[in-house]
Amino acid sequence: MRTSCEKQYEQLEPWIQWASVHTGKTYAGLNHGNIQGGAHRLICTEDMTTADVCGAFMPDNKGTFSWVAGSALKAWDGDGITGGRLVADEIDKAGGDVLATLLAFTDTPDSASWENPETGRIHRPREGFSVIMTTNIENMAELPTALSDRFPVRIRIDQPHPSALTRLSSDLHGIAVSLADAGRERVSLRAFYAFDKLRSSLPVVEAAELVFGDRASSILEAMKVDSLARVTV
Repeated sequence: MRTSCEKQYEQLEPWIQWASVHTGKTYAGLNHGNIQGGAHRLICTEDMTTADVCGAFMPDNKGTFSWVAGSALKAWDGDGITGGRLVADEIDKAGGDVLATLLAFTDTPDSASWENPETGRIHRPREGFSVIMTTNIENMAELPTALSDRFPVRIRIDQPHPSALTRLSSDLHGIAVSLADAGRERVSLRAFYAFDKLRSSLPVVEAAELVFGDRASSILEAMKVDSLARVTV
């Protein structure tokens, strides 16, 4: 069953999804709502350039240079008929020219435009284009004002996406959900993936120690408590 947030994806866009790492923010952005025109991921880093956003001239197999579109431009064009979706991960790490370019690509449809330096063609977002930004920061006040104004809707993700949990053995679902948003005590979903895989070939305690370190005992105890709780329900 889809959650109320998933049902309202088209109405809420554009928006920022914020949460601890590895809670399924990117997965939800790439897979839910109207993605008929395709979904394109942009991972923001301090070292990225505007080429990642709009594109750049790149060498080809003919020994010449041709224009290769960036993630935002690909999302604008979509499938050629319907605009796609841009999912910009860790937007708080983008700065300077990159952030300015991203803001230009996420302007209102009536204002957004970009000229291709190779062809002179003026690109505009096709109908259906959508954009979602994600961040791991906990304090939304830390976002640049320009981003806050451009993305007034913020959704806090406090549980792993249900589809992501299907990759885990069922006995780990409860503990994975409870520790995904546990502050300093949180354990990422990826850690549980690793533990689940290791325990199939190693003793459970050894697998836990390899993945969870000095927290292995407490996490194994929490798993036992969760297992007993499920049995008594």
